[in-house]
Amino acid sequence: MQEQLPLHPAEFVKIRDGFIAFLRQPAGTSLQSVISDSVRDAMASAARRGRKRRIGLHFAQLASVVVALLAVVLIAAQDRITYGGGLVLLFAAGGTFIWARKRAKARDEPEIEEILTEPEETLARNLRALEDFRKQIASGDIPCVERLPDGDLKPVTKSALRAFLADHGTLLIVSRDQNLWQCIPHRPIPMSELLVKLGGRVAPALVTSRTLLDTADSDLFDRRMTWLLAHSEADPRANSFREAIQIIIALRRPELDGLTFERKKEILREERISDSRMEKIHAGYPAFNNYLRQLPMHEFP
Repeated sequence: MQEQLPLHPAEFVKIRDGFIAFLRQPAGTSLQSVISDSVRDAMASAARRGRKRRIGLHFAQLASVVVALLAVVLIAAQDRITYGGGLVLLFAAGGTFIWARKRAKARDEPEIEEILTEPEETLARNLRALEDFRKQIASGDIPCVERLPDGDLKPVTKSALRAFLADHGTLLIVSRDQNLWQCIPHRPIPMSELLVKLGGRVAPALVTSRTLLDTADSDLFDRRMTWLLAHSEADPRANSFREAIQIIIALRRPELDGLTFERKKEILREERISDSRMEKIHAGYPAFNNYLRQLPMHEFP
C-alpha cells in the first residue's frame, strides 16, 4: 500500500491508531472521521441500557431464589392451604429464574443495519471492519498488551481477551470512557491503556472485487492478483473465485483502459464472459468477498 500508515508492522500502538491502520487510513486520521459521533453515541446508549437490563435480570434471578426458599418452607409446613400456595410459588419462581437466565444470555446491542439511520456504504464498511478488528484481537491474531502505570507492557491474558469477544458494542475500541467499559458483561476487563501490534493486517471488509478493480497502482494490482491466485490454486472449492480473478484481470487489460464499463462488457462478451458475472464483480461480488475471509489477509499486499 502506498498510503502513510500510523504505525510500522513491529510497533505497538494505541488501539485506536491500530484500528485506523486496519482501515488503511493515513496517519493522523481521527476515529470521528470514520465512525461518526452519532453512531458512537448510539453504541454507548445501547451499552448503558444493556447493563441496566442485566442488573434487572440478575435481581429477578435473586428474587426468584428467595421466593423458591419461601415456597419450600410453606410446603414443609404440611398444611393443605400453604402446601398448595407453596407449589404455586415454587413453579412461578422456577419459571422466572429460567426466563431471566435465558434473557441474560441474549444480546441486545444493535446490529449495524439498526445503527445506520440512512444508507451510508462507507460507514457500514467501517463498522464491519471494526467487528473484524475486535474479533481478531479477541482470537489473539492481533497481539494486544496493556501499558502499566510504570510504562511496562503486559500481554493481555486469554481470560481478559474474552472481554473483546463479549464487547459487541466495541466499547474497548471506540470509547476512552472506562465507565462504559464496565458495561461489557464479561470480566475481567483490561483497565490500563491498550496497545495493539497490527503487523500489516488489512480489514477483510475493505477488500472486495470492486476495490481490487479500482486499485490505482498497476504494480500493486499485479502483485495482488498473483497473491490471490497463489493462495487459492490448491483449493478445489475455489474454481469460481479463480474465474472471478481472471475476469478482474480481463477488465483491467491495458487495451481496455479508459473505456466505459458498458464498452468493456461488449468486448469481453465476445470472449464468452457473461454480463452477469462482470456486473456482479463490478458491484462487489459478495461470494467473492466472503472467500477472501478464508485467506491469510494479514499477508495481503
